[in-house]
Amino acid sequence: MAAFSMITRNQRSGVLFNQNDHGVQLARLARLEEKPLEVDLFTELPATADDDAITQWVRSAFPERGPGYLVGFTGFHPVERVLQREVINTRRFAEPGFLPTLLAESAKVPSVKDWHVAALSPLDGDEVTAATPTRPGLLLGLPLVGIRDLQQRLRKLSIRPRRLEVGSVPLLGALTRYLRDTAYPHAVVVCEIGLGQTRVYFLAKDGVHTPATLPHGLLSIMEAAMKEIAAPGIGVARDALLSPTEELRSHSRRIVRMLTRHLRPAIDYFEMQTGQPIGALYCAHLPARLGWLEEALCAAVDLKFLVPDYAAWLPSVGLKLPAGTAAPARSWFQPLSLIAQLAPVPHEPRA
Repeated sequence: MAAFSMITRNQRSGVLFNQNDHGVQLARLARLEEKPLEVDLFTELPATADDDAITQWVRSAFPERGPGYLVGFTGFHPVERVLQREVINTRRFAEPGFLPTLLAESAKVPSVKDWHVAALSPLDGDEVTAATPTRPGLLLGLPLVGIRDLQQRLRKLSIRPRRLEVGSVPLLGALTRYLRDTAYPHAVVVCEIGLGQTRVYFLAKDGVHTPATLPHGLLSIMEAAMKEIAAPGIGVARDALLSPTEELRSHSRRIVRMLTRHLRPAIDYFEMQTGQPIGALYCAHLPARLGWLEEALCAAVDLKFLVPDYAAWLPSVGLKLPAGTAAPARSWFQPLSLIAQLAPVPHEPRA
């Protein structure tokens, strides 16, 4: 009986669950104890999909799964989240409520009474402690209600998260490591395109910088598309964006104009203040079928489009695809970053 239990544990599978404004991404993780970890059966479900659709996918992906909870590695992106660069006086860590007060003041949050707040290094993502010298850090904050809501949703789906993380942090860590490993010589701008806003980060020599959030996202793009093609509503415009014609693609710069009007000045200001040129742009969160909008945004601000090379990156972080399987769409780099350190390469510094 004990031997059977050991075999069962060694064959245990898991699920990658990533939730953002646009839907849920799911992938199967085969044999969690095996290194490198194999990832397969990728799927993207839109935000309109209900939990029944997720349950149906889980049942089809894990047909031999018995009763109980499925191990999950989960990323989420609550709208209220804060990730902001600030100078953190670590000598004040002993003061009660120092970090929450700093977050409330710097991010202009009315109350952080029921929030999780932490401080991270902008270079390597390690947690800042009282022993850390006073220097710029990343303030991370999110309301606990968002965590509880997601935990309840996962419980209904019979998924028990081994990890539950704000997906922005592992994404920035994975990109930082990738840029270091490929010796990329310039800074990079990262955009997380949500529904009503776009979060921007600059990956520079001195770590992550966090300019102001752009007040436009996919809704602004859909509204612009609606005008360009004289669509009767947002729904029709979204459908058109998901299956773009050549004519619609020819209007791409005008469709992303509201974003570029805010992004271009942010890039120029960063380059002027730091003296570090930005060479490329990386976009996250949009589903694969809207990836052409990311390319349009990149072209509109005259930057190269950063496309991580899965063939080189996956082995470097202990992940693999089944033999003969095509690499997933680039929209999967962010969710895959959530599990990129489950099997770290020996003697590699953690990103």
